Amino acid sequence: MGFLHLFWGFLFLIDIRINGFDILPDVVGYVLFFLGFIKLESKSQHFLKAKNMSVVMIILSVMSLVISWASLQSWLFYFLFNVVLYILKLYIVFHLCYGISELAGRRGLHEFQNKAIQRWRWYIIVMTAAFLILLIAPLAPLLAVILGILLILASLVIYILMMLLTLEAEQVLHR
Repeated sequence: MGFLHLFWGFLFLIDIRINGFDILPDVVGYVLFFLGFIKLESKSQHFLKAKNMSVVMIILSVMSLVISWASLQSWLFYFLFNVVLYILKLYIVFHLCYGISELAGRRGLHEFQNKAIQRWRWYIIVMTAAFLILLIAPLAPLLAVILGILLILASLVIYILMMLLTLEAEQVLHR
């Protein structure tokens, strides 16, 4: 149905770096999102909007790779670029969760409908907390490190929960 592409796409959005090299490049995740949303776009306007934004994110994630290799000197540019990536990723995940919720609601699967909305809420809480940690890091480095470690774990958990949501959507909504 398309949700399996989204499942694997979330895997590639998990940031695992070895010597600064992202072994799961985001661009692959956004290509998988695009392929998944193509299969789902006729089922909800939310999926169509997410598909369109995934094209933008493919382009921006390629640019992000180039920027990381170029080792730019402008901290402000790098920060603002990442803020844009953050906001657009939230946009995609919002439409994914609300698209799942809409499909579940049409089928009378209200518990699953609520689960999709709850996952969105958890996702935005974790991602907003991570963003806030980046903002306070220069002011309180030790606190940022401690909270950063906790948020790395929380981010991993939320990505796994999002993957499980898409897997469950494939099973529940495919019938």
